[in-house]
Amino acid sequence: MRFLLDEMFPRAAALQLRDAFDHDAVHVGEVGLSGADDVVVARVARSERRAVVTENVSDDATETDLVLVCVLTRKLPSGGAQARALAELLDRWATDNPDPYLGQHWPT
Repeated sequence: MRFLLDEMFPRAAALQLRDAFDHDAVHVGEVGLSGADDVVVARVARSERRAVVTENVSDDATETDLVLVCVLTRKLPSGGAQARALAELLDRWATDNPDPYLGQHWPT
């Protein structure tokens, strides 16, 4: 799966997804999109065929032509365990959804 992680998540989660789970994952901070408008992030995700992993559901609600994976940080452990927990959650979701529909997804 190809992921683009938004800035509220740790960069280490993208690294975990690449190294431990063999996903093509990048963090917005790795590709020069830190602080970028959601419209710009969505445009990049579309052009690179990536699923956007975000907590900003209301900001991205109008984006219906891309895959949005919505994860609330409050449902993840805090501190250093957050990156691994997010990577594991996204790997399970990707395994269960190898060809996801466009729109919002809420992995559990």
